[in-house]
Amino acid sequence: MGVKNSFLGKLLGAADKFSDEQVLQTISLLVEHGVKHGATDIHIEPQSRFVLVRYRIDARLRAVHKLPTSALPSILRQVKSLAHLNESEEHAPQEGQYSALVGDQQFEILVSTLPVIGGEKVVLHIAHHLTRPPSLNMIGFWGPGLQALSSALARTHGLLIVSSPRRNGQTTTLHSMLQMLNTPIVSIATVESAIEYRVSGASQTRVRPQRGITFHEGLQAALNQDPNIILVSSVPDRQTANQVVQAAASGHVVLAGLHADSAAGALSHMYALSGEPFLLATAVQTVVGQRLVRRLCIHCRERYIPSQEQLSEIEKTFGISNPASHRHIHELEQRAASEGIDNNNHVNTTPSHITSLWRASDDGCENCDHTGYQGALAIVEVLQISDSLQKTLLGHASAAVLHKQALKEGFVPMGLDGLVKALRGQTTIPEILRTMTSLAT
Repeated sequence: MGVKNSFLGKLLGAADKFSDEQVLQTISLLVEHGVKHGATDIHIEPQSRFVLVRYRIDARLRAVHKLPTSALPSILRQVKSLAHLNESEEHAPQEGQYSALVGDQQFEILVSTLPVIGGEKVVLHIAHHLTRPPSLNMIGFWGPGLQALSSALARTHGLLIVSSPRRNGQTTTLHSMLQMLNTPIVSIATVESAIEYRVSGASQTRVRPQRGITFHEGLQAALNQDPNIILVSSVPDRQTANQVVQAAASGHVVLAGLHADSAAGALSHMYALSGEPFLLATAVQTVVGQRLVRRLCIHCRERYIPSQEQLSEIEKTFGISNPASHRHIHELEQRAASEGIDNNNHVNTTPSHITSLWRASDDGCENCDHTGYQGALAIVEVLQISDSLQKTLLGHASAAVLHKQALKEGFVPMGLDGLVKALRGQTTIPEILRTMTSLAT
């Protein structure tokens, strides 16, 4: 796909006014094409001479269509009508949702409008109504992180936090964890901003602030029914944070989402939100940090030998400063290979060197739409709360101090996890660098 004056623009033509049928068909086709190409979001953005449509595919935006500027008011009116928003409101942001049928699949379309120069920007988030999330292995968990997370999930109570920036697979990871706990003998309640996964046997509540159902109120109502396991897709405020911590401390398993840059950052943020720091330190079991990166297309990816200059830059970026760090990376890659990460037999490190790496093909292939990448992968870190980390947390420690203490205990940070996955041919070094703002290893 590439940005162009697409047939959608031709469908609308260059007229000043458009029929409802034309506009509704255009919106329907935008969603249909988004689903076809695996998009999670559709951005409709006014520019000076046209309306740009971009799709978020594999966690990255791609410009795809150009529509006539004169069509924007009609598109806005119809989208607002579908999402039950105020059609005449142009100066304040609005949020809503509607259901769309694509083929034989039902999708929830979450609508967000924002006043900008040139009109209003619209984002359509495509929420799939899925019944089963991928396994933690398929998402990107392996080795020490998967072992620590599985151990935490085996406990009968406690708080497990999944942190990431928005649109980085947090909901999928939470539901993959929930799937491991879902048996006929437990009661499960979820409180979510959007129901993307239907959980068999669970009571699922969608947050609707405009109808008086906030995370705080939804969680309180769920707790009144005494479930064994609770999933809260976001912890937006102090009230919700206190409820989450108290529920975990009183015998529930609580899976909670939090928007933060790292596992240590999420723990520090939760400490600041919670009015019960001692309870938090005893209730929290594990914190997951994650980001989505693009997955290399296995049909056209290329192995190459990096130059000395490239190796020096990698070593500097990832903090590979001594023989011990080289050995550690080699041991991690060997473990990843033994666990079948990428299912190729070639190991790209020795105890003292990085010998080869992988990159995307410049031309790509038909399988990846000539991008060199196909699908998304999570780079992850799993922070297991030890006695020493509990004490550090109670000492009002910053995220940096918590991170440093975790490293002493064998914690594998996101940057290093990404490096191992790049060595295994699942993604690339530039993709890791593009995605992450910091790579403390």
